[in-house]
Amino acid sequence: MDKKKIAIIVGFLAFAICLFVIFYDVSKKPEEKKIEKFYLTEKYYNTGEFIKVDASDLEDFNKDSFILFTYNNFCIFKIPCDEIFQEIMSKDKIDVVSIPFSEFKQTKYYKTVKLAPSVMIIKNGEIVKYLDAESDEDFNRYQEAEEFEKWLDTYIYLEKEAN
Repeated sequence: MDKKKIAIIVGFLAFAICLFVIFYDVSKKPEEKKIEKFYLTEKYYNTGEFIKVDASDLEDFNKDSFILFTYNNFCIFKIPCDEIFQEIMSKDKIDVVSIPFSEFKQTKYYKTVKLAPSVMIIKNGEIVKYLDAESDEDFNRYQEAEEFEKWLDTYIYLEKEAN
């Protein structure tokens, strides 16, 4: 083979590898991608309260980074998960946006999260990670404050950025 054919083959292989890497990363679900730890929008480092919203209110949060909790009016867990979440919210002074599941179904986030209860970590209006109500792996995060806090601390800073 001459050098021109070898260069074409090497170029083609490099191009194919680049395409594979690009499409492999794009095809990953949000929960499979590596997430850089980030700060919530500053206004959510506040009093540790739930901010109750409906579907139309969530449109105002499109540029924010926040925690979103969707819930049913009944709970399948031994300890109601909102009590677990409230414990950590109060301790770390982080406000969490909450929405009833009936309203949540009308939001763009319902394309990704189909069950409640669930907690989603939202960065700039997009889900980067969420708790799955049917996941054995997430069960303890719904039932143990320490596990929930560890999960949050993996993805977000629990204290606001120092000025």
